[in-house]
Amino acid sequence: MKRRQGSGPDPQRRRRGPLAAALAVALALSSAASMLTGCATLHDPVPSCGDPLRLAIIAQSVPGAGYVPCIGQLSEGWSSSAFEPQDRGTSFVLNSDRSPGQPVQVRLRASCAINGASPSPPRAPGVLTYTRLTSVSPRFTGTIYDVFPGGCVSYRFDFTTGPHIALMEQFESAIGLYPRQQLRLTLEKKLGVRLDS
Repeated sequence: MKRRQGSGPDPQRRRRGPLAAALAVALALSSAASMLTGCATLHDPVPSCGDPLRLAIIAQSVPGAGYVPCIGQLSEGWSSSAFEPQDRGTSFVLNSDRSPGQPVQVRLRASCAINGASPSPPRAPGVLTYTRLTSVSPRFTGTIYDVFPGGCVSYRFDFTTGPHIALMEQFESAIGLYPRQQLRLTLEKKLGVRLDS
């Protein structure tokens, strides 16, 4: 639709455009897929790594991010919630019945402040991973950062010392990093949907 002569650009519309469009397309296509397969994909709190339609929502929240976080396979007792895609990033939480009231907070942003964090084994090709511990007893707390071109995912955790070893392994294995380039190709090839850079 053409803009009227003399009217200024609508900053709200411009700011929300790509994300709103991705959300509309993803929800519409996911609804169609659900009816065909019988899967209730729209009821999943956080997109799984096998759901490129909904991963597009996360990808559009940080245009240019080389990876997007997604749920691989949750161990027994874990769940995801509070999925919030916004114009400047996406956040969600992972909850464990072994650590009630202390969810892992996951955030995708264009950048992270990794001051004081130490290098850790990378979690994916082209990713630099860092860990900053703030306490080791009586609680094991800190933040892990996955840094990659165009973006960063942070994981803030707070566990009781002891069970923390298993909980750390479980939450790290639960979250995958889906390559943006692969997502772009999948959406274009299978669905004819173009993902913004």
